[in-house]
Amino acid sequence: MTDITRKRGDTYADEIIVKSKKTRQPINIDGYSFLLTVDSRQAPTDETTKLYQLTGTILDAAAGRVEFAPTAMQVDRVGAFYYDVQMIDGSGRKRTIEGGKYKYIQDITKD
Repeated sequence: MTDITRKRGDTYADEIIVKSKKTRQPINIDGYSFLLTVDSRQAPTDETTKLYQLTGTILDAAAGRVEFAPTAMQVDRVGAFYYDVQMIDGSGRKRTIEGGKYKYIQDITKD
């Protein structure tokens, strides 16, 4: 699990590199899709506490690079939440590959 901390209002993308669990080397993610979900609960029983969900954009398939870019509305919050990243391969098989705490901290600039 990897925790993420962001400043409230920052819309830069979160980037991950998908690696093999065995070799720890990046895997080719060509034809894959990704979802990052942020929720107010660590173990939600349904989607009523989901804050938002982002579709990943593959930056470099051979190097396993994917990013998740939130909107200004999605990042206009302060508090501690939880996230996970789900990977769907070309055959439709799903695997949760990342997760942890997702914290927004207050910033000074309000623009």
